[in-house]
Amino acid sequence: MENSYTFSEIQSQGNTLEKTFVLLKNQTFQASESYVFTGCGTSFYLAHSAAKYFQALTGITSQAAPSSELFLYPENFIPIDKKVKVIAISRSGTTSEAVEAVKSVKDRENVDILAVTCNDHSPLLEWSSEKIVLSHVQEKSVVMTSSFTNMLYALQLYAANIAESIDETAQLKAAAEEMKNVVKSTSAIKSLAENLELKRFIFLGCGVYQGAAKESCLKLKEMTQTICESYSTLEFRHGPISITDEKTAIIIMGSEKTKDLDAALLYDVKKHGAYTVLISDCIIKADSAIDLFIPLHTETKAPNQLVLYLPFLQMLAYYRALALSLNPDEPRHLSQVVKLPSIGIH
Repeated sequence: MENSYTFSEIQSQGNTLEKTFVLLKNQTFQASESYVFTGCGTSFYLAHSAAKYFQALTGITSQAAPSSELFLYPENFIPIDKKVKVIAISRSGTTSEAVEAVKSVKDRENVDILAVTCNDHSPLLEWSSEKIVLSHVQEKSVVMTSSFTNMLYALQLYAANIAESIDETAQLKAAAEEMKNVVKSTSAIKSLAENLELKRFIFLGCGVYQGAAKESCLKLKEMTQTICESYSTLEFRHGPISITDEKTAIIIMGSEKTKDLDAALLYDVKKHGAYTVLISDCIIKADSAIDLFIPLHTETKAPNQLVLYLPFLQMLAYYRALALSLNPDEPRHLSQVVKLPSIGIH
């Protein structure tokens, strides 16, 4: 089904990332004293990774908030004694909770807003002092794939801009170039997707990879309704490991920093019968504990290569949908935009 929108959009990411880099390299932004990254669903998981990347690179306090939490409980996220930049993330820029979140804080004297969207006509832009509009990313599929990757990548570039880091910007440029080869190698995940003996999928990642792991879980759930969960990697031992059996796939987004800890966990879950998968930019000494190893062939250092993991995990959902005779372009109960008749919080 290579004529599907989902397939084409995943495979396009090498080209779209390069366009995003060109767009961002000439933009300038003003720093703030603290940051709140917000969105709904996929955009919230994007915010989760983006906030951690931003704080690690800039040293400025940042956190992620679901848009509904931001307008319901702004006191949990907006300090009264600091300038705050709210970064509102939405593919369409019309999602009800995202719009309400921005409306609820836009008049506060200590709040500025940066909108990140793929829609030139987003209402978020009306209330934003700064904007990142990726109008070259236009998805016809319901599920977000290229839009997630490009908006995350744009926020990595934004962080490098605020940090005034030439080295990080160069690394991110290299990642965009490497993406062209990555999307050509995503068939490496196909055997896992087509293994219908596996009934449960667990996605694990920590640090900036945790939000991406949550998003990968969501993609599989959206396209296939498969039972799947996501955790911070080492948290998995603290209770969730009890569900592990021979019908469970454990997928770890690994890196050089966590390789020894990843290896130990892979051995532990393998003892309980799990099918184990490692996607990583480095080789670890745990061959007997790994059923499928997908290496990231990259010269880009962690965590700048974060976006390179995503096509494999997006294609896992795509291939499994086909294996289950489902249409990845038309997931059950979903539409491109969630709009509520009235939220009623002001």
